[in-house]
Amino acid sequence: MSSHVYLVLVLIFYAVGALHVLLQTLTRRRLLVTSWTVAATLVGFALHTAALAQRWTEAGHFPAVGLHDGASLLAWTMVLVFLVIYTRSRLEALGLAVHPMAFALVLIANLTPIAPVADPVLKGLFLPIHTTLAFFGYAALFVAFAGGLLYLIQERELRSRTPRTFYYLIPSLERCDTLSARAVEAGFALLTLAIITGLLWSHAVHGRYWTSSPKEWSAVVAWCLYVALILARQRSGWGGRRAALLGIAAFTAVAFTFVWMNVFALPGAARTP
Repeated sequence: MSSHVYLVLVLIFYAVGALHVLLQTLTRRRLLVTSWTVAATLVGFALHTAALAQRWTEAGHFPAVGLHDGASLLAWTMVLVFLVIYTRSRLEALGLAVHPMAFALVLIANLTPIAPVADPVLKGLFLPIHTTLAFFGYAALFVAFAGGLLYLIQERELRSRTPRTFYYLIPSLERCDTLSARAVEAGFALLTLAIITGLLWSHAVHGRYWTSSPKEWSAVVAWCLYVALILARQRSGWGGRRAALLGIAAFTAVAFTFVWMNVFALPGAARTP
């Protein structure tokens, strides 16, 4: 079975999970993630893993080049991170962000043609190492971004005299802030390693570590913003609303890096690192 067929099946199961979370929210159910949601997500994730493995075989290199592969891989890492967090903490509200985003990314992957790339550089170890670190970093920082959004929504609900549905679905402000802080630390560590391996890859391809591309600058800007956020949290106890807003701003730079890398930059040895 081809990777495209697998990916269509993945889209179906992720759609079931996303729609079920949406229906649970609209019907004001306290339980957002039910056994049906978990089952659909697990089956979809298993098929997604098979799709990536098949795509790797078809392409002859790690499937992370171009929007088709990049969107698919990012969705896979997001779902994996969500499953790990849900297994450990049963934080259901995170599914409000992860399920729709995973569905949207897989939909983009299904609608986007595969980028034709035949470059021997992509068959080395740098591509799987660098992109795995980067994409898991993106997934962790998306969790931090989602935690910040949940914090702001819950804060608004608490200030309202008539709390609405989200008040009962979203966890406490402290829990949202803790989730965001831990996700930022994990994502920052992975982003740092991704930048280091990216510089090494650039040197191996171009003979220099820095090429001054927009992708490199946006990655550095995001890294600096997360440094500021972590230092502010640790040294001055800077959390809550301000941390949520800064985390959202930092993730905007991360999103720009991903979009530039997979949409605007032409795949190939000269642009991939």
